[in-house]
Amino acid sequence: MASDRMMQAIRALERAIDRLEQDGDGLLSAAAAEPSSGVDAAAARAALRSLDSLITELKGQDLKEQAGG
Repeated sequence: MASDRMMQAIRALERAIDRLEQDGDGLLSAAAAEPSSGVDAAAARAALRSLDSLITELKGQDLKEQAGG
């Protein structure tokens, strides 16, 4: 069922974001210790917020499809 595939994709995205957040935390800590590392902390946070928003949107669409189908 398409809904099952969508939920699997959403879970995969969530796991990827969790890993990115962990990696990002490590990079941000390193950047704080060494400011010349070239890591744009604000851009990294914005990218993670964007991905989180996308997942929320996809979940909403999936719930609408389940209710309608």
